Amino acid sequence: MSPDSVTPPPIEENELGGAPPPSAAADAPHVKFSFVHWATTGVVRLLYRRWTRIAVRLFPENSKSEQVARALHMPLPDTLNMSWVTSHLAVGGRVRLEDIPMLSKAGITHVVDTRSEYCDDKDALARENITLLYLPTPDTYPLSVEQLLEGAAWVNECVSQDGHVLIHCEHGVGRSVLLTCASLVYGGMHASDALELVKEKRWQAAPNHRQVARLREFESAVRLQRSKA
Repeated sequence: MSPDSVTPPPIEENELGGAPPPSAAADAPHVKFSFVHWATTGVVRLLYRRWTRIAVRLFPENSKSEQVARALHMPLPDTLNMSWVTSHLAVGGRVRLEDIPMLSKAGITHVVDTRSEYCDDKDALARENITLLYLPTPDTYPLSVEQLLEGAAWVNECVSQDGHVLIHCEHGVGRSVLLTCASLVYGGMHASDALELVKEKRWQAAPNHRQVARLREFESAVRLQRSKA
């Protein structure tokens, strides 16, 4: 893998956030599903996947053609399919077994795999001092509220201990985006702001209507839970 494919955490102070003032919760904008955004990014993702298949053959890793392409700032597919949302939290697609050492070099200390169709190699991750949490969910479906609570609490605990967490599914579009947003909400951010932030940091992020509805449900559950505390 080219060194350019390994992206370290951004140098910033933006973390998962603190709890908003009580009045802010009532005034928070309602998180909405955008069919236009979902459809548009879907078309772009299909075109991008087509391009990656071509680019892999035209510009093999560590080849002279790859060096030229990068010098010309051509959009080559990154081996590590991940995007930093904050300085301690990243979201992305599948992690290949051979990419795990590079994942460690990118600063990742914890991984959440949300796929039910596959599961990351726990032992291979452990050899790189990376801890795995597995929350299996079928493709295109939302995680349950219970899974979101478990995952969001785990992510926030890792971040509080200066860990760097990658939440991923197969393509980094829906399931992982949902849990990433939930982790931000659990840390004190409004769901609408969390979704906008993730979309800003990762162009592929496009949870479907069921996943957005589950995010709203999760936000309500967190508010209720904290109102009783």
